[in-house]
Amino acid sequence: MSVTGWEDADSYTLRGSGPRGTDDEAGRAGGSSLLTRVILMIVGCTLLVGMIAMGVSSVLVGRQQREALAHRAALIGTLQAASLGPAVWEYDTRAVEAMFGSLLAEDPAVRSVKVWAATGGRAPHSEPMAALERPAGRAELTTVERPVSIVDRNGERTVVGMLRLSYSLEEADSATLTALAPMAGLVFFSLLAVIGMISVLLNRLVLAPLARLTRSAGAIAAGDYRVRLRNRRADEIGQLTVAFNHMAETVHDYTERLEQRVAERTDELHRSSEQLAVVNRQVMDSIQYASLLQSAILPDERAMARRLDGVCVLWRPRDVVGGDFHIFRELEGGRFLVGVADCSGHGVPGAFMTMMVSAVLDHVLSEIPDSDPAAILGSLNRMVRAALARGRDNPRFDNGLDIGLCLVRPDRGDLLFAGGRIGLHIVDEAGEGAVSEVKGDAQSLGYRRSDGDHRFATHRVELAAGRSFYLTTDGFLDQAGGPRGFGFGNRRFNALLLEHRGLPMAERRAAFVQALADHQGDRPQRDDITLVGFAPAATPSSHP
Repeated sequence: MSVTGWEDADSYTLRGSGPRGTDDEAGRAGGSSLLTRVILMIVGCTLLVGMIAMGVSSVLVGRQQREALAHRAALIGTLQAASLGPAVWEYDTRAVEAMFGSLLAEDPAVRSVKVWAATGGRAPHSEPMAALERPAGRAELTTVERPVSIVDRNGERTVVGMLRLSYSLEEADSATLTALAPMAGLVFFSLLAVIGMISVLLNRLVLAPLARLTRSAGAIAAGDYRVRLRNRRADEIGQLTVAFNHMAETVHDYTERLEQRVAERTDELHRSSEQLAVVNRQVMDSIQYASLLQSAILPDERAMARRLDGVCVLWRPRDVVGGDFHIFRELEGGRFLVGVADCSGHGVPGAFMTMMVSAVLDHVLSEIPDSDPAAILGSLNRMVRAALARGRDNPRFDNGLDIGLCLVRPDRGDLLFAGGRIGLHIVDEAGEGAVSEVKGDAQSLGYRRSDGDHRFATHRVELAAGRSFYLTTDGFLDQAGGPRGFGFGNRRFNALLLEHRGLPMAERRAAFVQALADHQGDRPQRDDITLVGFAPAATPSSHP
């Protein structure tokens, strides 16, 4: 147990506690910045009050000093007027000027003194009988006027002139400063005493306990949840200490329970993670096996290459398995079927659809082995609808496919095409080249909304020399990419076919993959992608 001795509240740490905060952290937490700010506030407030008090005292003392000087000026003017009577009566200018000179020499506050004889009038333009002046300066002046008179033998007073005395009040300012100096000193030393006493009391009663609370809070923040404060006060600081101890106790208990729960949950998560890893391995093994099964229904490109002048196949499911597949079936008489199908769904559900559709297609071909593609699609539509009829009661269950199918007849030098929402792209490589498209019917197969009696259209295309054919699902055309995230689109696809028409068919796949990757960028693949390009040999026929 470590104890820091205080007079009112001690800090202690329970046995077995964690690390305390560092000295630097404690110094930052318990520094005297708050005390400094409080002292500065006190100094500022006291200075403001002292300045106001000194200002008010300056005004009052200055007023008193000015009144005293004005009174002295009046007294001097009265005495001077009484002594000037005989000289003014006799119009003795020298005597008057001598008196004025003595007055200016004795009293430096006198700025000017003038006297007018009674016979001279007092008009502003009249000249005084005698006048003496000294520079007035910037100080405020007060003017005293007194009548000059004499008393005859009978005691009667006769006015013989007028005295005008200008008196400077500059002495009042210096006298005010002299009077306020002791008061300013008293205020200054009182301020120092008040600041000292308040600082000591504030630091002892408030700031030091707060600093201890701060250091203890820092220790809790550093992970020492056992720190406590001893309290012997009943005021607000004591209540804060009680609240802090309660908080620390709560945090300590909660942390211990939380650590126990975390340990239990960690064990549970570890066990769940192991179970999930086992399940994930089983699922991935199943999906990988499903991929092998799905690959088994896909045609062998080497078998396709033996029957075609050139072949290009791009099969890229969005997941490990997908809902796209391509078709190649050899028929009697050297004829063969080439096509692509896009079944609903992705991943495992889509893969199940491809295997079911492939099985239904094999059944249809066994019944009509040498029929045109339109008849094959019609039978496939009806049989897929029948196979999926059991789930039609569920509104969320609605599956089907889009397909494009070509019956290549080398013996007749043509091919027959039929499609359900998938078209046939034709590239004529002669000269400047040209790209055209034979659109399939706007009719999907197998869906609830599909017309079971729909008769698909058959399109005949000649197998001209230098002509190649392409079938693709919408995964290639709809792949988002580019700066705005638009789909690849038919226009860009046709330009791609035309651009690479001169390459051997086996090398065009790499060009198509690179063009798709450049367009896609960092965006994810949004659908299964299947592309089949082929160039069958043109064989002239005598048949119509």
